Amino acid sequence: MDLRQLEMFRAVVENSSFTVAGERLHVAQSAISRKVRLLEEELGEKLFKRANKRIFLTPAGETMMRYTNRVFQELHNAVVEISDAAGMKRGMLRIGSGMTACMYLLPPVIEELQKRFPHIDIQVITGTAEKLISQIRNSQIDVGVLTLPIGSQDLEVTPFTKEEMVLVASPRNRRLAKRRTVRAAELANFPMIFFSRGTSTRSLVDQYFERLGIAPEIAMESENVATIKPLVRINLGVSLLPLPCVIAEARRGELHYMRIRDERIVREIGLVCHKANYKPKALSELIALFRKRAANPSHS
Repeated sequence: MDLRQLEMFRAVVENSSFTVAGERLHVAQSAISRKVRLLEEELGEKLFKRANKRIFLTPAGETMMRYTNRVFQELHNAVVEISDAAGMKRGMLRIGSGMTACMYLLPPVIEELQKRFPHIDIQVITGTAEKLISQIRNSQIDVGVLTLPIGSQDLEVTPFTKEEMVLVASPRNRRLAKRRTVRAAELANFPMIFFSRGTSTRSLVDQYFERLGIAPEIAMESENVATIKPLVRINLGVSLLPLPCVIAEARRGELHYMRIRDERIVREIGLVCHKANYKPKALSELIALFRKRAANPSHS
């Protein structure tokens, strides 16, 4: 058993395909198949099963994948720890986030981090909270910037800011364009553009309406704020969005927002990573920068 075998095995799992794994690693599919077959012979167990022209992990494969991720995470930690000792002259930090955090929270923090450590490579991966948590557990990313709560015993959660959700409308909306606030009960009166189901923010909003006994009129759904705002701007509906995401458009007169005066919605954002005795310096610095910006919102 060698690292190249494990790398090929993991590539097959991550891509659900021997062919795509070969393309990703720039080797022939036959080489991938041969290495995986040798690994199965050494273990005495099949790692994959096939059904409906797709491949799936067997129970043995799931166990092997868990330990393979640990192997590569430990190697990654070794490189990072040595890099820390060498003054952060090299290394990598992999950050996962939803699209909203990627657009509004991450850029200034990453910019500051790169000023301090110009030789650190930073990768940003976007996805749903469920997908990113899985990638944290599988050691594919180092930290997630996610909407809380996340109740997992194996993960370390560091809350760093709260964002008020506001009702956002087009300035062309005659019923709302002059208003500064709305009551929660009024939200049932307008066609709404929601985040897609499965996102943390959508779950938060769904729980809010359920708690208040309100049945909203859902006009559309979209997976991120970047696609919701243009739809609101042309008056196809209203939406509940984090306040920091709409301030710039509101100042330019492109969007209009109103606070909910009786039952506000607040979402909490935090950093999520593996519980570990050793935390890479770059990750510790990232957490410190987020906390600093949360404590000084005027610098955000």
